[in-house]
This record gives sequence, C-alpha cells and structure tokens, in this order.
Amino acid sequence: MRPLRLLLDGFGCYRQPTEADFSDVDFFALTGPTGSGKSTLIDGLCFALYGTVPRWGRENAIAQALAPAANACRVGLVFEAGGKRYAAVRALGRDKRGVVHTREARLDLLDPAIPAEAPLDDILAASIDHLAEGPDPVKAKVQDILGLSYEHFTQSVLLPQGRFSDFLQAEPRKRQDLLVELLAFGVYEKIGQRARERARLAADRMQVAQRERDELTAATAEEEERAATRVRELESLGQIVDERLLALSQRAEQFRQATQDAQAARDESDRLAAIRIPAEVPGLAERITRAVAQVTACKKRAEAAAGDQEEAERARDALPDKGRTEAMASAYEQHRTLAVQLQRQQEELTASLNTEKALAGELDAAERQAGQARAAREAAQQTHASYMLAEGLHVGEPCPVCLEPVSRLPHHATPPGLKEVRAATETAEKKLTLTQKAQAKASKEVAAADATVNSTRLQLERVQTVLAGAPGEAEVASTLDAIAKADEALRDAREAVRARSKDLQAAERERAALAEEETAAWANLRRARDSVVNLGAPAIAEADLAAAWQALVTWAAQQHAARRGQLESLAASAATLREQFTADAAALASLLAGHGISGITEPAKAPAALAEHRAQAMNDLQFIRRDRARAAKLDEQIRANREDEQVATELGRLLRATSFERWLCSEASPRLPPR
Repeated sequence: MRPLRLLLDGFGCYRQPTEADFSDVDFFALTGPTGSGKSTLIDGLCFALYGTVPRWGRENAIAQALAPAANACRVGLVFEAGGKRYAAVRALGRDKRGVVHTREARLDLLDPAIPAEAPLDDILAASIDHLAEGPDPVKAKVQDILGLSYEHFTQSVLLPQGRFSDFLQAEPRKRQDLLVELLAFGVYEKIGQRARERARLAADRMQVAQRERDELTAATAEEEERAATRVRELESLGQIVDERLLALSQRAEQFRQATQDAQAARDESDRLAAIRIPAEVPGLAERITRAVAQVTACKKRAEAAAGDQEEAERARDALPDKGRTEAMASAYEQHRTLAVQLQRQQEELTASLNTEKALAGELDAAERQAGQARAAREAAQQTHASYMLAEGLHVGEPCPVCLEPVSRLPHHATPPGLKEVRAATETAEKKLTLTQKAQAKASKEVAAADATVNSTRLQLERVQTVLAGAPGEAEVASTLDAIAKADEALRDAREAVRARSKDLQAAERERAALAEEETAAWANLRRARDSVVNLGAPAIAEADLAAAWQALVTWAAQQHAARRGQLESLAASAATLREQFTADAAALASLLAGHGISGITEPAKAPAALAEHRAQAMNDLQFIRRDRARAAKLDEQIRANREDEQVATELGRLLRATSFERWLCSEASPRLPPR
C-alpha cells in the first residue's frame, strides 16, 4: 500500500483543512517539535483506513478524533494498492449531548488516469465504483484490499508510538520480552499448541485406521485368486448349461409337438363325432309355410281396414269444425237465456222505480210532519222559558241570568202539555229517519237493477254480433248431428285398423318366432360346420336345411373313421420323447450338483440358479477386491498419519521452549540500532 494524498479537517490538532501530499516521494520523514502534529498525521492515515488509532486505547474509540472545541471532522486518504487507486473517507460529528458519531464512511475505486498531483477534490470526484459504505464495511473492504487486519497493520506497518523507544532503551534481558510483545511473536506459541494438537489428532486417526485395517484379515491375494477361479468355473459351466438347455428345449419341443399332434387328432375325432342333426330340424318348413300364409291374410285385412279409415277421415274432413259449430249452438242457447233474463230484469227495475217513487212521497209527508212537531215544541218552550232555564241549571255553575253560582236547584212542576209536545216531536223525528233510510235503500236498488239491465243488454248485443251471418239454429243442430255420426264412424274405422294391426302383429310374431328357430337352425348348422371347417368340411347349400344337415353329417362320419387309426401311433411317439427328456434333465441336475448347485428339479430353473451362484461369486470377488483396496488405502493413511504425527510432535517440542524466541530475537537484534 502506498499513500498518495491525505486530507485532515478538524482531526486532532488540525482544526483547519490540511493536506499532506506523498505522491512525489518514495521515502520521507516527519520532523518538528513535540506537539507539532507529526503523530496526528500518522493517526489520520490509520483512522482513514481502519476507523481508529492504536494510541486511543480501545479499538472502537473515535471520540479523540475531534479537535478540541470542534463539532465535526473529516479525514480522506488517497492510496494505491495492487495497481489500483482508492479513496477512503470518514467524517465524524458531535451531537447535542456531546457524543461523537460517524456521519460518513465510504471506500471508492478511483480513476487512475487522473494525475496524482491534481487537486484533491478532482481526484476524489473521479470515482468509478462505490466499494463499501459504513464504518465496518469500509474496514472489512480495506482488510481485503491490503491483506492486513487492524492488529497486523499496527504490528507490522504502523508500530504504536512509544513502544519502539521502550525497546531501544530497555536492558538486554528485557529486550527479548519487549521484542516478542512488539513483533507479536506470541503467534509461535499458538503454532506450537496447534502442532501438538495436530500430533494428537494424527495419532488418533492412525489408531482408528489401524483398528479398521486389522479387521480386514481376509483381504489377501490368495482369497482373491480363489474367488476369481470360482467365477471362471461358473462362467464356463454357464456355456455347458446353455448348450444342454438348448438340447432339452429342442427335445421338449419335439415332445410338445408330438403330444399336440396326438391331442389334435383326438380333438378332431371328437369334433367329427359330435356332428348330429338336431331334433327340431324335421317339420320346421311346414310350420313356416303355414305362418307365412297367416301373415299374408292378416296383411290384406289390415290394408282393407286402413282404406275404410281413410274414407271415414275424408268424410269427417268435409264437415265444419266441431268446436266452432258447438260455439254457434252455445251462442243460440245463450241468446235465448239472455233475452228471458233481460225481460225479467226490466220488470224488476220497473218495480224498484215504483217503490222509490212511493217512498219519495212518504218522505215529503214525514218531513212536513216533523217540521210541524218541531215548531210546536219551540212554541211550548218559549211559553215556559223559566221552566226551561231552571231545567238547565247545575249546582256550582253560574246562573245565566245573575251570573252567581247556583247553590240550590229550584223545583218547578212540569207545565201541562209540554211532555206530550216533546213526545210527538221525537216520534216525528224517528219516522223521518226511517223514511229517509228506506228511500235511500230504494234508490240503491234502482241503481243496481238499472246496472244489471244494462250489463245483460250488452251481453245480448255481443251474442247477436257473434251470430251475425251464422247459419240458422236448426242448420247448426243438423251439422252437429252429422259431425257426431262422422266421428263415430271414424272411431269405428280406427278401432278396426287397430284390431287388424294386432292380428297382423300376432301373425308376424308367430312367423318371427319360427324365423328365429329357422335362423337358429341355420346358425347351428354353420357353427357345426365351422367347428370342422379346417378339416375340409363341404360348403352349405342354403336352399334345403335338412339336406344341408344330412350332407354335413355324412361327411363327418367318413372323416371320423379315417382319424381313429392315427391316434395309437402318435401316442407312442409322444411317450418315447418324454422318457428321453426326463433322462437329459436328470443329467443336467447331476452336472450342476457337481459344482455345488443342488436342488434343481426343473431344468428351466437352472439358468436362474446358476446366475445366482455366479452373481454371489462375483460379489465375493468384488468384496475381496474392495477390502484389499481399502486395506491399501488404510496402509497409506497409517503411514501418512504416522509421518504427520512425528512432524507435528517435533514442531510442538521445538516451539514449547523459549529457545525459538531467543533465536528470533538474536536474528532481529543486529538489525536494530544499539542502545
């Protein structure tokens, strides 16, 4: 790593922006009085890379980076590593409580085409890739680029201030301890511990491998050769077994063919003997002839009935529509009914009008009588006003004359004639009320009767409209009678057609039943012939069922006699072949038993048994070879672990004492300046 440009702003004692340019030098020294900021420059370089400084104490300490009384600082370092240019920038800030926080931390890859002596802002702006952001990511990326952790960097590149001067001024006996601490020689003690641990692990692995190797006692060249010989023997035996199985297969095929020929001759003889004329064949033609004649006669009668039905349908079609004719007859009947009903309703209307007129006269008389009674009552009340006034008084209420409260009611005798006038007035009022109700009811009855007459008159007019232009009532009745007769004739004709159809269907079913028997008989004949057609059965003549059956039976009897003589010869040949097959199978079983393959009762199982023994032999050979390979590998592991254990043990022994540290210090001391 080579630093090029360093910017400090508010860092340590550098309160103002300060830049250090290392781009044009290969070696340099920082000189100046104590407190001039030499160490702060080195601290700034370390802080830009790792975010902390050794002399601050803790590795995560950052508060001392701020200059006194400063609230923010910024450090930027441009450096080269591995032929590439980078920029590490960190910025800190102090919050209201005085706590210092990281505000910015980033690492960028810069464009190397910008001259190193260019303005620092131009160099920082020439970023071509943003590599990391945040304190920890920047630190981790710097470690990847430099290949040095913060601890290694401060031990090998940047020695903490004061530690090296302590070494130079120490006594000789203490210089070794300081040099070990300063140069981190303690790592060799760790190496020694790791070496001794590795020696122990190597010894353990060697013991495990040795125990596993001791278990492979059968992994010898002799066992491998024995197993290979067994495999070769079984492979050679396989060829012999295949040849004998082929011969057995041929013998078995010969036996099977001979048995099949004998069975075929027996089956053919049985099939020929089974050819017989069925019992139902004789007489079937006569029944078919009678059934055909019956079907023909029924068909003629059905055709005649169908003609009669067509004639009846034509006669019915010539007449008017029955529904329309019945509607006209109904209209004539309705017209007569409505006319009678209208006459009666008009008479009822006249009676209601007369009743209403009479009640109107009675109402006038009742109104006059009621008026006279009311006048007489008023005259009597005026005559006896004081009595009427006293009669209306109530205790506690004011008097209408003096306006004083009534304390006691006066007692007056009822005037003569006043009670009779009042009773007469009440009677006249009741009569008037009854007469008014009767007259109102009569008026409603007149209105209802009038509405009924009008409704009936409208219905009668509509019926008259329907009957306008229609035939007379007598003609309509005559037409309905003709339609009824035509419908009856048509029903009879249709019934006759249905009856003749049933007769025809019955005759056809009877014929069909015979046809099924005939078809079955012919099918039986064809099946019988098909069963022996491969034996040369003659063709069937379809004209005569009985003759065809007789021809087939005659031929079958001749063929049956010819085949009976072949059975004995074929059966003897099959028996001889069977004996030969049994002897060959026994010889094969004996051969296999001689090679350790016993229990083979069926030749067909020999290949599987042989393959099983051969597979077992090959597995045994593979296991032995695998064990031998495993044994060789274990021998190599034992040798390697033994060598590893010896080397690690010796290294641990050498690094256990302090002699190695003394040797290192003796090599390093001559290179250091004298005390």
